[in-house]
Amino acid sequence: MGKLQENKLKKRQALLDAAYELFMEQGAGKTSIDNIVTRARVAKGTFYLYFADKDAIAQALIWRISEGLF
Repeated sequence: MGKLQENKLKKRQALLDAAYELFMEQGAGKTSIDNIVTRARVAKGTFYLYFADKDAIAQALIWRISEGLF
């Protein structure tokens, strides 16, 4: 895997981790995209490179969690 691909993967992972933490702390309804990008330490535009909206990142988290169960 090249350096560029590795960086992309790290940013996506940081967004997922931040969203998970915030959803667990304050609930999905009270978590904003601004909260997620601040916690992940990425630009807001970076969020939209990987996810269309907050529902899309929530779906990705559900997939990641369910994948770990099976």
